[in-house]
Amino acid sequence: MRDPRSGRRAEAFVARWLADTGWRLLARNLRTPYGEIDLLAVDPGGELVVVEVKARHPLSWLREEDALRPRQRARLGRALEWAAARRRWQGAMRVDLAAVELEGGRPRALAWFEDVETPAE
Repeated sequence: MRDPRSGRRAEAFVARWLADTGWRLLARNLRTPYGEIDLLAVDPGGELVVVEVKARHPLSWLREEDALRPRQRARLGRALEWAAARRRWQGAMRVDLAAVELEGGRPRALAWFEDVETPAE
């Protein structure tokens, strides 16, 4: 996705979805030594989650393995470990992928891929 506005809209869409479904949003666009975390949240079960948001045009679409290359997954895992250490997090944690389908530049649908990367605990 090349248009930064589309990416921001997708992130806002996912942040609203998280709030509406009982997640606690801790940070947006968190800069770490390993790159930026789109969304950092705690899921309803109490797990710390990095949510990587990908915006895509109508379900052209997205397979989890195509959305995040192994290096990206590893980078997100390291970023999560960094964020967890900064917050003195003691519980479970994971990386999820939120794929947002856009139509006319606006979010239309959400596909969720849970636990695409689990850092060493």
